Amino acid sequence: MKVSLVRIPTIIDAFASTAPICPPIGLAYLKRVVSAFAKEIQIIDSVGNFPKIRSIVSEGYSCKLIGQTKDEIIDLLWSDADIVLVSCMFSHDWKYACSILKGIRTKCSQALVIAGGEHITAVPEYSMKSSVEIDVCVLGGGESIIHDVLEAFLGNKQDLKTLPGTYIRNGASEIIKNIINTRIRRKDKIFWPDWEGFPLENYFSEGHGFGVNLGGRTMPIVASRGCPYQCTFCSSSRMWTTYWKPRDPQDVINEMKYYVEKYQITNFDFYDLTAIVQKKWIILFCKLLLKSGLKISWQLPSGTRSEAVDSEVARLLYQSGCRNMSFAPESGSLEILKLIKKKVNLPKMIQSMKSCVAEGVSIKVNIICGFPQERWKHLLETLKLIVQSGWAGCDDLSINQFSPYPGSELFESLQKTNKIKLDDQYFIGLSYYSSMTNAQSYSDYLSNFDILLYKAIGTSLFYGVSIMRRPWRIISIFTNVSKGKETTRLEKTLISFVNRFNN
Repeated sequence: MKVSLVRIPTIIDAFASTAPICPPIGLAYLKRVVSAFAKEIQIIDSVGNFPKIRSIVSEGYSCKLIGQTKDEIIDLLWSDADIVLVSCMFSHDWKYACSILKGIRTKCSQALVIAGGEHITAVPEYSMKSSVEIDVCVLGGGESIIHDVLEAFLGNKQDLKTLPGTYIRNGASEIIKNIINTRIRRKDKIFWPDWEGFPLENYFSEGHGFGVNLGGRTMPIVASRGCPYQCTFCSSSRMWTTYWKPRDPQDVINEMKYYVEKYQITNFDFYDLTAIVQKKWIILFCKLLLKSGLKISWQLPSGTRSEAVDSEVARLLYQSGCRNMSFAPESGSLEILKLIKKKVNLPKMIQSMKSCVAEGVSIKVNIICGFPQERWKHLLETLKLIVQSGWAGCDDLSINQFSPYPGSELFESLQKTNKIKLDDQYFIGLSYYSSMTNAQSYSDYLSNFDILLYKAIGTSLFYGVSIMRRPWRIISIFTNVSKGKETTRLEKTLISFVNRFNN
């Protein structure tokens, strides 16, 4: 059996403040499963094959693209592949993904086309109706389900049409829905990903990763699966449920050792949804990492909880190599926090920030503005938190506009009230989340201009306070950017912009 694994390119707004270029760890996990069945495996990591930002026009669609174009992907694809597995994580990529799927079907007319990822999991029926090229949708984390799909395909188990955790196309008009949660739950089933065949050197040589480029070689890793919280703007519960399970910390460190030896890795980006939930776990992990003798740095760029982070934890984080992490209060308004079911103690989070800063860990703060019921009074309350964060010594701030991603509670609510229509404009609008020039407001009280204005005010206020608190920062920022050196997310963003528009 011949299997092609395809990662589609990433679509970004021309003036997006972030443009992450990261190895596809989810696809590497799937390759581990596929390797047990397929004699030949093709990896088409479109982002890794061309880890640059460029402008393209395709079928009337003008956008900024990270990765290979549709034609470049199809040209590489095996025409005799038995199975083509396509990963589509983000809904703002969907319009372009559809054109890629058309090309796949044209070139591989007899192949079983399987699609998975967060977008597919959130709207499987819509995905199959809007892209008739898809034969099977795999829901959730996917490893165990892909295993069953491949077994069925080879005729070793039950009928493919009855597999739980899948949507199956049956003829031209029928879609069979097998919605049963079969996600990975037990820690002993979280095996290591298989990175053989991926263009990792392209990421390493360019210093790409999710976190800050500290001047070495960065590898992604996960220490846990899932998130125990139920924030209404987040779609992770649809993908992973609200089940959170950490790995054995020693197993995580063993995986890190392996990458250090094999790829000469110097930094690790943890892709966990919520890495720090239990104080006991993070303390043990840090102590074991110190004991291992590994001379590496590590980062928590996607955001984590603050409840378990006190002065003791902060000290161990820094001593064990943690240099950057993100906290995500999202809002400084207690009313909004309640509406979005964000269970966070703001005074405790500020104290956690101070503890980390005191130890030398660089902190980024994530804010979201433009929630459906949000007003200017709520935004002004969040400005207070922004000022407090800057004064606490946090280095970075990200103010993103609310984007109703499929699979989230707020998405479903807005769809029921006809405020969302699944069309090209909606999916393109999702790419505006970090844009500095485009906005799509879903609030009855805030306009598109209000959101852009607030992002400008909040960002200026934060960095103004931060530099007033530590005036030497402006010199270090200018010096680092001029040298292409990153120590904070702000420097990473500025360097990205310089490179983006120089190219």
